[in-house]
Amino acid sequence: MSAAQATSSRYSLSISFSFLVWMVFFAIITATGGVTFAVLKNKQVAVRTEIELINRSISESNMNTNEHRAKITTLTNRWAMLARLDSFNSELRDITPDQIEPLRDLQQTESQRATAAR
Repeated sequence: MSAAQATSSRYSLSISFSFLVWMVFFAIITATGGVTFAVLKNKQVAVRTEIELINRSISESNMNTNEHRAKITTLTNRWAMLARLDSFNSELRDITPDQIEPLRDLQQTESQRATAAR
């Protein structure tokens, strides 16, 4: 075996320094990309969870609002109020239209105030 063959076969299995630098650089880029992807995916999942919680809170508030509206409607129902008044033996009763006094309009009020101030 000649010296050239011995030298080439001895160094044929070794890795060059520039190739090793490129491999390390590629590993760093790949690891950085993976970590960045994991961080962004974690933020995405956190935001999605927060949105779901907000939507759940909104739907719960809507349900509570509808429940309170239903309660108010049942409490302010004319017939339910009359039944409650009867159960309390209250003297409050329906009024007839002839018991209602008309309100003065704004022009009458303004003219009377102007004459009273003079």
